Amino acid sequence: MKSILILFFLLPVVAFSQINQTDSNGLKQGRWQKMQPNGKPLYDGYFKDNKPVGEWKRFHENGRIKATISYKAGSDSAFTVMFDETGKKLAEGIFLNEQKTGLWKYFSENRVVAEENFEKGIKNGKARKFYDTGEVCEETNWVNGKQEGSYQVFFKNGEPFFQCKMSNNQRNGLCLSYFDNGRLEMEAGYKNDLRDGEWKYYNREGKYLYSLFFDNGKLLNPQVRDSIANQQILDMEKGKDSVIDPEKYIADPSEYMQRANILK
Repeated sequence: MKSILILFFLLPVVAFSQINQTDSNGLKQGRWQKMQPNGKPLYDGYFKDNKPVGEWKRFHENGRIKATISYKAGSDSAFTVMFDETGKKLAEGIFLNEQKTGLWKYFSENRVVAEENFEKGIKNGKARKFYDTGEVCEETNWVNGKQEGSYQVFFKNGEPFFQCKMSNNQRNGLCLSYFDNGRLEMEAGYKNDLRDGEWKYYNREGKYLYSLFFDNGKLLNPQVRDSIANQQILDMEKGKDSVIDPEKYIADPSEYMQRANILK
């Protein structure tokens, strides 16, 4: 009976001794844990020969899971799912050598709201944002962490709303915007992210309205702009629908599309 009691009291000590251990060569083996100053866990997982294996968990300060990390056997890749402090999923994707790689998805209320592609931790390839109902809202091409090539924003029906050419993270070349009936609304030019050349404006029926001319961001015919602004004010005073500013989407066209009343 005495030997049984001794064994019973030794069990917790033996179990505890199996955590945070290294072997004779100094390599981490088995289960490892670390606690936060508030007594809640910071991480919990397993090592084999100094490499993390299996599923690891990292925790927020409040004790909820911050991330689950599943290491692939025989590889340095790990599929990771991230959560906020309330337990809602934020993102999922693969880390390779502790750098994002391949397709990453981002979530809000369990819906995919964006996708990005990575190579060695740097954005490469297509990135997309989605409407609340799942349709593609924005599509951007990335090369070595910079926007290059086509940048597009779409109506919910998939038709183009805004198209622009990008180089070195800047607008360069032709930019086009469209009404929701498919007709061209504006044809504009950029040079190193500055408005440049002739900007042509059209109405919903496709009729040409007027042009603004720019030189490296400087407006050359402000009198035209001022006359348009004055007409907008007059229309509003008459109780007509306000004339939408044709440059409404320049700063962030996808944000405009997400908020625009025409999408509700």
